[in-house]
Amino acid sequence: MISLIPIHGAIAQGRSVTLDVLIKIEPPMAELDHHARPPLNLGFVLDKSGSMHGNKLDYAKQAITYAIRELLPSDRLSLTLFDTQVETKIPSTLTTDKQKLLDIVKLIRSGSSTALHDGWVQGGIQVGQYLSDDHLNRVILLSDGLANVGETNPDVIASDVHGLMKAGISTSALGVGRDYDEDLLEAIARSGDGNFFHIASPEDLPQIFETELQGLATTIGRSVTLKLDPQAGTTVKEVLNDLEREESGAIKLPNLTVANPLKVVVRLRIPACDGATDVLEVALQWENTEHGETLTQTATLQLQVVNPEQLSDFPANPEVQEQVALLMAARARQEAIDRLDQGDVTGAVQFLNDSARTLEAMPASAPLMEELSNLKDLAEDFEAGDRQMSRKRAMAEKYHLNRSRSAQYGKKRPKE
Repeated sequence: MISLIPIHGAIAQGRSVTLDVLIKIEPPMAELDHHARPPLNLGFVLDKSGSMHGNKLDYAKQAITYAIRELLPSDRLSLTLFDTQVETKIPSTLTTDKQKLLDIVKLIRSGSSTALHDGWVQGGIQVGQYLSDDHLNRVILLSDGLANVGETNPDVIASDVHGLMKAGISTSALGVGRDYDEDLLEAIARSGDGNFFHIASPEDLPQIFETELQGLATTIGRSVTLKLDPQAGTTVKEVLNDLEREESGAIKLPNLTVANPLKVVVRLRIPACDGATDVLEVALQWENTEHGETLTQTATLQLQVVNPEQLSDFPANPEVQEQVALLMAARARQEAIDRLDQGDVTGAVQFLNDSARTLEAMPASAPLMEELSNLKDLAEDFEAGDRQMSRKRAMAEKYHLNRSRSAQYGKKRPKE
């Protein structure tokens, strides 16, 4: 399941070198039996503040309706609504009487302000009442606004989300439109070991819910970590993915899902070597969702050492080049966000265009062409001056690229 792929298959004898290594984790390709998957224990937390009135709330209700129809009788769901107040519209229940649940969703109406934290807390309580290691436990938070009632400190909210995650309940955050706080929702998803989606148009909500539920339904491993153990004087200069770390230093990875590889790139500094040597050991650890046991798999990278004149026989590996380029494009988005926050729109666009030119100079591949299109679209958005939407889009695309997913997740709808 683990492959260690260096950008070059050999290093020169007697010379120190900086080397990029792709750690590729490929879950089994076997099809999951939809009815044999682990039960889901979901808490939907829906913003029904006044700004959600109209299309946003209508499509949110459609999304929840889709989820109810897709869940199995063995799955649990709850629905918490929040505006100024918090209301548990559907206490955690098995999805055995779907029509009753659908009728409740139809009656949801919009309200006033945004008690985001209190709503999330209640959603977590509902999931926590039936917390089980045999279930996939998640809160799915959807909001279009700023937390302006109750707890509003982003650090406190993210800390609370992290605490719930440590207890076994993850959180995904979905932001709708132009007015939500993308820094807060990204921090919630990051701290909660979940997903972060920017939803440019309410019409995308049902599709995003489908993506989220399919990801949960095909999960075969959770609490996934990757430990790096450099050998023979080698040091890890950096990990190109922007991922959270555990206190032990292990890298926290997204869940293992069927047919979705995870790709992490590490940049190593390798001292001069005289012969073939082990330079990196990695240990992947995860909890199997079928039986609940903790599993570990290890791999070791040994590099061939050749005379300097032989290095031309070991050209750059295109898969490693591609992944490095995608992660550099994710970093370009963060640089663009930083420049935008400083009021330097020109500098923000420059970072994106520079990254696009780098991709244009590389051998064409489907992922790189998709990313090139995304970067050019994003640069146009920045130049158009819509700071709110372009910043949110850049944040979401960066989040997904760092987690080995296409930046198309949560992408804006095509221009008419």
